Amino acid sequence: MSTYESTISLMNGLPEADLLLVNEFIRRLTSKAEEKREMYNPYKPLTREEIIEQLSIARGRAREGKVMPAHQASDNIRKKYGL
Repeated sequence: MSTYESTISLMNGLPEADLLLVNEFIRRLTSKAEEKREMYNPYKPLTREEIIEQLSIARGRAREGKVMPAHQASDNIRKKYGL
C-alpha cells in the first residue's frame, strides 16, 4: 500500500470533526510555507560594485581607528545572545 493509499484509508475512518482539524493543520502548514517564501530578505545579493564600495568604507574606518578587536566583538555577541 502506498503512502497516499494509506493516508486516504486512515482519513476515511475519521469523523467529520477530526477531518476539519486535519484540514486546518494542513492549511496552516501551507500558509506558513507561503509566508516564508514572501518574507523580506534583508540580505539581498550584492553586485561587485556594491561589495567593493562596502570594502572601501570598511578600510577607511579601519584607517581612522574605528575598529573593535575581534575578541571584544565575540564577547559582545556571546553576551547579547547568551552563548
